[in-house]
Amino acid sequence: MKVEQKEQAIDTTLEAIFNKNELMGMSVLLIDNGKVQWHKSYGLSNVASGSKVTSNTKYRVASISKTVTTIALMQLMEKGKVHLHNDVSDYLGWELRNPNFPDIPITLHQLLTHTSGISDGEGYVNFSKNMISEQLAIKALFALDGAYFSDDLFSDHAPGTFFNYTNATWGIIASVIEIVSQMTFDSYCRAHIFNPMGMHADFDPAYVDDIDDLAVLYRFMDGKWTPQTDDYQGQKPPRRLYDGYKPGQNGLLFGPQGNLRASAEDLAQIIMLFLNEGSIKGKHIISKASVGMMLKSHWEYDGHNGNTWNNFYLSYGLGIHRITNTAQSDIIFEDRTMAGHPGIAYGLLSDMYFNTQTRSGIVFITNGSQLAYKYGKETTFYQVEEDVFKAVYPLLKK
Repeated sequence: MKVEQKEQAIDTTLEAIFNKNELMGMSVLLIDNGKVQWHKSYGLSNVASGSKVTSNTKYRVASISKTVTTIALMQLMEKGKVHLHNDVSDYLGWELRNPNFPDIPITLHQLLTHTSGISDGEGYVNFSKNMISEQLAIKALFALDGAYFSDDLFSDHAPGTFFNYTNATWGIIASVIEIVSQMTFDSYCRAHIFNPMGMHADFDPAYVDDIDDLAVLYRFMDGKWTPQTDDYQGQKPPRRLYDGYKPGQNGLLFGPQGNLRASAEDLAQIIMLFLNEGSIKGKHIISKASVGMMLKSHWEYDGHNGNTWNNFYLSYGLGIHRITNTAQSDIIFEDRTMAGHPGIAYGLLSDMYFNTQTRSGIVFITNGSQLAYKYGKETTFYQVEEDVFKAVYPLLKK
């Protein structure tokens, strides 16, 4: 079969997957031999306006944000401004400890690998709801005698011993980035990652070039599409930064754990950065050594040392999910392991994964489904993800 025929067949298959899963919109991008070989858009980015998903459509890509946040921290590590194995309290200016293990320091390395012993407890949820209106400091979330502290914020596992996927910890990481750079987290990423890489991404939707390019995220509720976030109706939202905010006060303000707005092509640039050992378009972003540190395994599941989310997380780097190709678990393409990150929030599913040896990668994003997401039959990715991976695989298979 000729390449053109194969691409047409895959396009037809993806259209069928889109319809079968009753998705709102979908972007699929494929990289091979270090270049974008395929990028298709389907459906709507906004049901009210009838706007179609295009190559310019940006989504709130959820936890893929963690990889970008890690890149920012690695830049500062390279400059000697942070050390991953130091007590993070030394940077914060206040003591962060798991009250169950008060004598064991918590480090940036543990935060980056989800092994700090911090969990997304009830206090984190309440803090996130009120942090802007009450102009809260991140310290208020972890203060043992504070209004937002809850016992479920900390586990009974010592720091560095147990993997438990968390979001709250990334507010600590972003706060450290702000303290040592003396820039707000969103501004730092804009100046040192997005602008140099030619990306049109941002952690603050107020900075998106064209607000109409931002996809609304939906859930299908009570028989209708119900906007969950980014329903700005053509009007840019106010900046998340409020008057009087000081860098380091609360890195969660900018959503380092999940607020990145980016297109499939923006995420392809992140993939290219890893494929090109830390440089892109002739510009150095992070070192080859930092790329290697991010991609190597810093935690492996041994049957007892982590919460795997149904055998989905079996290996983790620094802000990077490592695919192990374990049967009935974390397979994307059967002939290669991958690294990258998934995302799920507000009805969105997103994937950004790549393989540096074959210089290949995939981006998949959808902004909502009428059907409930269900796990795949052969992997612990969701069925729609599994179907998309299978559909595009023929373009990569040699």
